[in-house]
Amino acid sequence: MNIKYLISAIVFLISGVLSAQEELTSYLETAANNNPGLKARFSEYMASLELIPQVGTLPDPQLAFGYFIQPVETRNGPQRFRISLTQMFPWFGTLNAREDVAVSKAKAKYESFEDFKSNLFFEVKATYYDLYFIKKGIDITLENIRILNSFKNLALIKIESGKASGVDELRIEMELADMENELALLNDKWSVATVKFNNLLHVEDKSQVVIPDSLWLDDLPYSRQQVLDSLRTNNHQVVKFDHLLESYRESERAARKAGLPSMSIGIDYIAIGKTDNTMIDQGDNGRDAILFPKIGITIPLYRKKYTAMVNEAIHMQDATLG
Repeated sequence: MNIKYLISAIVFLISGVLSAQEELTSYLETAANNNPGLKARFSEYMASLELIPQVGTLPDPQLAFGYFIQPVETRNGPQRFRISLTQMFPWFGTLNAREDVAVSKAKAKYESFEDFKSNLFFEVKATYYDLYFIKKGIDITLENIRILNSFKNLALIKIESGKASGVDELRIEMELADMENELALLNDKWSVATVKFNNLLHVEDKSQVVIPDSLWLDDLPYSRQQVLDSLRTNNHQVVKFDHLLESYRESERAARKAGLPSMSIGIDYIAIGKTDNTMIDQGDNGRDAILFPKIGITIPLYRKKYTAMVNEAIHMQDATLG
């Protein structure tokens, strides 16, 4: 199991028992609001949601108008123009299959957004904890230096009174030098970690980072098994690939549906003009023809493209499964 994800799950659980939760939450919000990568992934997710109504809607109806340049004479008079309204209907279940594909892909985009956010929050939290431990190290080192200076003063008093030798003072001086070197190293680490933390937040490098005196009030109230269970449940990459696999399965179903006939239903209206023919009943002269419905069907004879669509979806499923 990838140790990074295990640490990420532990960090996620620890955050629930932090005494400095308010400060950390504020930093996480700043990082989320300022990170361009996170914003881009959220925009991709929102864009994928807009695809759902596009693929799950019937095609636009077709309205046609035809004018007879050379009118066709009928018993009731010459035909002047024709108006036709037609609506196409894909095979049963085709629209639902396409919509399911879009929904699964949108879910995968959301998990990609959550995965990026989790990684960002992990980096912010890990760097924040590094700063906390560096600060603690600095505080402890400063306290040790203060104690050693006290010992040094005592050693000088004893040397003046003849109760100690210069070796004792030299030993303390060496320990003080080690502590001062350690303090300088910790200060350098603090500067580097501060710059890294501010870069994660996309704020100025010299922005002050507020670190509390204490992070934990109690021990971590989770067992190892609970941490592992949370890792499996909240692994956004695993959930993302599940949704991608489901989208490819739905793509295969949609491709098979696309190879089935589509149906069209419509209605025509023909306008009839007046005629000078006195042989017809004047009550029928110029009377419009009765509206008549029509029905049509598309015949998918050219199967090559539909077969390719199905094979593409199958290959994508195999690629996702590895």
